[in-house]
Amino acid sequence: MPRVATDADFNNDSRYLDVRLDIYFTSTPLSVSKSDYLIDADWLEEGSAESSNPFGAISSNELSFRLFNDNGMFSPTNVSSPYFGKIKAGIPVELFIKPIYDDEEVEWVQLGKYYVTGWDAQVTGTYVDVVANDAWYNIFNSPMPNYPITRNTTYYDFMTDFFNLLGINVTVDESLVGKVPFAFVSGTIKDFLQELSAAALGYVTSTKNGTPIIGAFTSAKPVRATLTDADQIKTVSVKQSIIRAYDGVELTYSVPQISAVTTLVELNGLTLTQGMNEINNIALSAGPLWQVSMIDIKSNNDVVTLKDFTATQWLISLLLECTIEAIAADLKVYGKTIGLTEFTLSDDAAKQLSISNKYIQSTEYAEYYKSILNAFVNNDTPLLSLSIRGNPLLNIGDKVVVSSTKYNLNYTGIIQRMSYKYTGGLTCDMTLLNAEILEGVGV
Repeated sequence: MPRVATDADFNNDSRYLDVRLDIYFTSTPLSVSKSDYLIDADWLEEGSAESSNPFGAISSNELSFRLFNDNGMFSPTNVSSPYFGKIKAGIPVELFIKPIYDDEEVEWVQLGKYYVTGWDAQVTGTYVDVVANDAWYNIFNSPMPNYPITRNTTYYDFMTDFFNLLGINVTVDESLVGKVPFAFVSGTIKDFLQELSAAALGYVTSTKNGTPIIGAFTSAKPVRATLTDADQIKTVSVKQSIIRAYDGVELTYSVPQISAVTTLVELNGLTLTQGMNEINNIALSAGPLWQVSMIDIKSNNDVVTLKDFTATQWLISLLLECTIEAIAADLKVYGKTIGLTEFTLSDDAAKQLSISNKYIQSTEYAEYYKSILNAFVNNDTPLLSLSIRGNPLLNIGDKVVVSSTKYNLNYTGIIQRMSYKYTGGLTCDMTLLNAEILEGVGV
C-alpha cells in the first residue's frame, strides 16, 4: 500500500517529484505528466494578493501549464484530434504531486481543482499553453443575489447566509465573529467580498481538494512547520528601511443609520398599454434600500393599478395593470435607505496608510482594527518574501517559523501567498505576514 506523503519527503535534499494533471475532457480524465505531454506547470495559491492594504486584494488561485501538442491533438480547431469539440472554457483540471522513490510507493497529493479559462494553441503549433482558475473565478463573476439587509449579525453569519443565498458551498471560518450592525451588499461580488473579508480580517482561497474557503488571519494557532537553510530556504528578501513607507494610520469607517422617508424613484410620462405592464430593474436614486414605504401612481381617471413589486437593495421592479388602451402615468417610489456616516481615526503623521471600509461599523471595532494596522506600520519586517524549494503540504493561513543562520533570521509568519514552479524540479516563492502583527487576533 502506498504511504501518505510527509514534510520530510519535500524537505529531502535528494528528492525527486512527479506532477500529474487530470484533464476532464470527458468523465474519464486524461492524465498527463513529464513522461508524456506535460512540459511545465506553475500554480499560485494566495489568500490575499499584493496591494496597499496589508490584508491584500482577493483573487482566484491560478494554474498555468504547457503541453506538448503532439500532432495537434490539443488544438481546438483540429477535427482529427480525439478532443475536437471538447476543448472549451470550464474544463476541470486537477493537480497532483508525489515524491518518487525506488524502494517505496507514496500516494499522490492533490493540490487543487481548477477550471480552464484560457487555451492558446495553433493547429500546427508544437505547444499549447493553458490557464485555469479555481472556483472563486466563477464566484466572482456570478450575479449579485438579492440579500436582505440584516441587523446585528457577525461576519461569519453574514458570509454564510450570503453564500447560501448564492447557492454555492463556501466554508467560512467560525472565528470571524466581529459584529456587523447593518449587513448589506453593494457592487460586484468580488468588490463586495474584498471589502468584507478585509474588514473581517479574513482571507479568500481554496483547499487542496478545490473547496472555496474564507479563513481567518490569526497567530493564535500552533506552528505548522519550521523552514531552515538545511531543508527549504534558498534566498530571503527582508523589506527593511530606515525611512518607513508609513509612519501612521488613517482609518475611515462607517456608522449606518436608517434614513427618513425619501423619494427613490420618479418617472413622469410613463407610457402604459392595456393589460399588465412589467417595468423591471429601475435603479433607486439612493441605497441600500431598507424599506419601500409607498408607491404613488397618478394617471387620468385612475386606470392604473399596482399589482405587485419586488425590490433589491439597489433596484425595484413593478407590475402595473392598465384598464384602457394606452395612457401616460407619473410614478413615484418612496422609502427608507441605509445612510452611512463616515468617521476617521487618524494619527498625527505625515505619511499615513489610508484605509476606508464600510463594513467596519462601530468605533470600538474601528479602534481595534486600527491597532492592527498600526502594528503593521510600526513593525520592522511586516512582510517577508523568500524563495524556497517548496512544500506543497503547507496551506495559506499556516503559521510557520523561518529559522536561518545564513540570513541571521528567526521569523514567525502567517502564509499569505505561495507561487510554485515545476519544470521537473519544484521551487516556490512565499510571502509571510509577521505573526506579531496579529497577536490577540482570534484569541
